[in-house]
Amino acid sequence: MPLFDYRCAACGHQFEVLVLRGKEPEACAACGAARLERLLSLPAVKSESTRAKAMAAAKRRDQAQAKDQAHEQRKYELSHDD
Repeated sequence: MPLFDYRCAACGHQFEVLVLRGKEPEACAACGAARLERLLSLPAVKSESTRAKAMAAAKRRDQAQAKDQAHEQRKYELSHDD
């Protein structure tokens, strides 16, 4: 069951649709228009440089989440300190 990307010709909304047995979507999810254009999907290419970039982005995300969690934990501790 492939996923296809579409763009609405009326409003420009882009979206993905899981296409079952070749049934195309009938209307735009945003505006309801029936003029849809199927877009070419680019394959995901993995290389050492894209892997390194993805790992760096994940590390930044994890550090930000850890900082937020530590901040929330400290706020909790201060509000429940008797």
